Amino acid sequence: MPARLILPVAKSTYLIGDIHGCFSELDVLLSKLPSTARLIFLGDYIDRGPDSQGVIERLMAEKHRSIFLRGNHEQMLLDYFEKPEDPNAQIWLRGVNGGWHTLHSYGLEPDAVYEDLPHSHRTFLEALPLYYEGEDFIAVHAGVNVDIRRLEDQAADDLLYIRNRWLASEAEWRGKHVVFGHTPARYVFGRERQHEPITGKKSTGVDTGCVYGGSLTALNPATKELIQVKALRPYA
Repeated sequence: MPARLILPVAKSTYLIGDIHGCFSELDVLLSKLPSTARLIFLGDYIDRGPDSQGVIERLMAEKHRSIFLRGNHEQMLLDYFEKPEDPNAQIWLRGVNGGWHTLHSYGLEPDAVYEDLPHSHRTFLEALPLYYEGEDFIAVHAGVNVDIRRLEDQAADDLLYIRNRWLASEAEWRGKHVVFGHTPARYVFGRERQHEPITGKKSTGVDTGCVYGGSLTALNPATKELIQVKALRPYA
């Protein structure tokens, strides 16, 4: 699995939070962003929302100017198809994880095999790195383990899944400012403030819960500008 990318940061860069199949909102957000900006997507493109297939297709159209990180939902999809008989892999289809929404968007049933997904989408999913390090910030899906200083030594499970331990300890992080997704703002603030990023001492969380009726958010880390598109409705 690709682990990292270190590339020069464009003058105009936007980091985009969890999309979760919200194609219409993604399309509107992209129309609001400068055409010359670099885009960094923080993962969780699929599941729960109405059109995961359309989201990935739309993202691939932006690959000339974008960096796409892996989220835990992309990892769950890959695990499901790699070891479908494993009870742990089956969690993708259970409860709130919403994997069946993704299968439905491809016109597939739970007995589908990996090769039923378009080859270009499989290539996209397999190539997703775990983090991006810019000059002044780190982009990652879920957060980091603050006890491990070097990014290359971080466990994949932490970068993809960490939540409460990260939120409780992020002020202790000794590295660059971290921009992350994964944890919807409503988990922290409640629904009344679900459109607000999670602002910590050493981090900013930009999952503002579009799939739950919140917003899809893009953050310019240099200027702190926020560009948001409110969800058309709650999907999950």
